Amino acid sequence: MTNSTAAHTTSTTALTAIASHKTQAGSSKSDILNKPTATKDKAVVKLVTGESSLDAGGLQQLSITQLVDCDLNVRKGKVSKADDDALYASIKAHGLLQNLLVLPADEQGGYAVIGGGRRLKQLRRLVKDGKLTVADKVPVKVLTASEAEQFASELSLSENFVRANMHPADEFSAFAELVNQGSSFAQVAERFGVTQKFVKQRMKLSSVAPVILDAYRNGETTLDIVMCYSIADTEQQLSVWAECKDRDFYNLSALRNMLTPQALEGDNYLVEFVGKAAYKKAGGVTTTDLFEDTVYFDDSELVRTLATAKLEKQAEQLTQDGWKWTKVLLQGGYCDTEGYDKLEVVKEGDEETYNADEMALAGCVVSLRQYGGEVVIHKGLVAKEDKKAWALVQESGKPAQAESATAPEDKSGYSNALKDDLIAQRLIISKYALMNNPTVAIDALHFSMCLSAFSANHQYEFTPLYIKHSETKHIPAKGALSDNKALELIEQTKAEFDIAWFSLPTVTERFDAFCQLDTVEKHKQVAYAAALSLEPSLLGSREHVECVINKLAITPSDFWRPTKETFFKRISQGELIDIAKPVMSELWAQQATSLKKKEVVIQVDELVNGKGEQLTEKQQDYFNTWMPTGF
Repeated sequence: MTNSTAAHTTSTTALTAIASHKTQAGSSKSDILNKPTATKDKAVVKLVTGESSLDAGGLQQLSITQLVDCDLNVRKGKVSKADDDALYASIKAHGLLQNLLVLPADEQGGYAVIGGGRRLKQLRRLVKDGKLTVADKVPVKVLTASEAEQFASELSLSENFVRANMHPADEFSAFAELVNQGSSFAQVAERFGVTQKFVKQRMKLSSVAPVILDAYRNGETTLDIVMCYSIADTEQQLSVWAECKDRDFYNLSALRNMLTPQALEGDNYLVEFVGKAAYKKAGGVTTTDLFEDTVYFDDSELVRTLATAKLEKQAEQLTQDGWKWTKVLLQGGYCDTEGYDKLEVVKEGDEETYNADEMALAGCVVSLRQYGGEVVIHKGLVAKEDKKAWALVQESGKPAQAESATAPEDKSGYSNALKDDLIAQRLIISKYALMNNPTVAIDALHFSMCLSAFSANHQYEFTPLYIKHSETKHIPAKGALSDNKALELIEQTKAEFDIAWFSLPTVTERFDAFCQLDTVEKHKQVAYAAALSLEPSLLGSREHVECVINKLAITPSDFWRPTKETFFKRISQGELIDIAKPVMSELWAQQATSLKKKEVVIQVDELVNGKGEQLTEKQQDYFNTWMPTGF
């Protein structure tokens, strides 16, 4: 038995049973429908039923029992109940306003509906509700054998396209099929009254991995996320999907970073600072996503090189102004001036300047803010090695002998970008620790609120929590937090809460239910909310945050381990050797000095992450708990 025959038999049997049941229950549906007083249903009779088998417009009138479902109908995605109810109400009130589109009759006399599947479903529902009978007829256009063979999918698409929107995932596949059969983008666009770009978008999105499209059809992900996946090849898509599909804490920016780790989006602060023209002039290549809305700058290193050169021009001017040194940072932040003392500004009338003798010992940091792409210049910074000379100048008023005019060596060795990533990793660990210490969390929450409320200049006061309440975010450039165990533990913590109160319909009911929670449960939930707003910090950099973190018993190495990609490749060879020196032999240090940096990176990565061989218990304990400066 063919599929259409089986569907025909099933639908006929079901509808006949419905009709039989209704007839036994009382008056026949034909009698009900033809009563003059049934004004609402008269429209149905006029537009659904017909007096002859062939109308002047070339349409045939077929009974509902003759109509069967068809696999060729391109609509596969689910339609909302609201859309179905609206269509049901329309047919009930006004009748069938547009004919169905069917294939020629099969051997059983059934006509497969390729255009109007939703309407057929609602017609059957009207029969079930006693508003129509299975014998009532509806207007249909029957394709010829030739039309059915050549244009069935296209006509089904046209039928569905102009009604309640098909699910975009179905459009993807349908447009792709038409183009693959030989139609151009222009031809498909003209047939369906859309732009070529629209067709191209839908067609190309069919290249997204089927498992992702299926999840989209089933409402398990969003169109924005599907668009994100379209920028990567299938292998990368599947890899990232496997990691992220069951999690809801990835924002689109983090997801794009995971899919295209080497590219920068057009709205990236570095790209905007450099400018597309300068990037192209330097030989840079750009690509677009499948929606042609987002431009990607493929050579991120070139972008950074151009941005550095642009900042260095400003730094050069500062040197000419009399500063001893300048330092350029591509990613400015909280740590720009860490470790420096600052000269006092000298006021001369309305102008602010610096003592020339002190300027000869101090320098400037030129940094680029990640948000907004703003260039920030920190002037009058005194490095540790110049502090003694600066003190002498202040005491004697005489200039000290200036040494070489080079930027002071950064003793920590960490770039600002690396520090920023460490802040992100430490923040998520600190949040997890704080939400599991309600006493500290509630104290921090109350302290933040009171400090803001009671301070005369509260807008200038720093508080450990961002109490508006907004969840603080800090996404690292490397790792995207997916390697931090605390992230999954946060989700597990939330899953254990009794948050039935949150689903109640009114605010009053929610509040009353929340108040009825026992004290322990309430404190846990408040601690969770407070922890999510914890401000980011590295050890020693932000006292108003560290005063809270210091109250928590955190062992960061339990949650995150620095790796070759996220950390070790980003520091100097000397710093790599210094990590292992406390427990490794002098011979090891000497040999490491003679190796290439990449070889030392591999060795230290193996030591820190438990892959080193023949380590003593003391060495294992050291490497198992070692963390970068700032943790």
